[in-house]
Amino acid sequence: MLQIREQKQHHTKILTLTDKFNRDTKTGIQMLILGAQEMGFPHIILDFSGVTEIDSTSLSELFLWYHNMKPQRVQVSVVKPRQYFRYHLDWADLSEIVSIYASKDEAVEHAESMA
Repeated sequence: MLQIREQKQHHTKILTLTDKFNRDTKTGIQMLILGAQEMGFPHIILDFSGVTEIDSTSLSELFLWYHNMKPQRVQVSVVKPRQYFRYHLDWADLSEIVSIYASKDEAVEHAESMA
């Protein structure tokens, strides 16, 4: 079961994901992104470093949903995806929809420079 830990850093909400990411957990993450947007966070980081298994179809649906939300001025970034997941991100052209970073600090720094 996917566990999600939430942190706040500056104007960024960080969601650290641990365990399996699949269609059953995708909706929960979407709700957390919407909640962060409503609370005024313009940047949301999804930390994939603890994800052990991924359903690439659900991942695609999550980011296509995000792409449709982009006019809401919320930036979503991914940090630390494992090489196997990175393949899925590149394969599905998702890396063109979301920014991918090696660390949370790098993602936060980039978002603050864009603000």
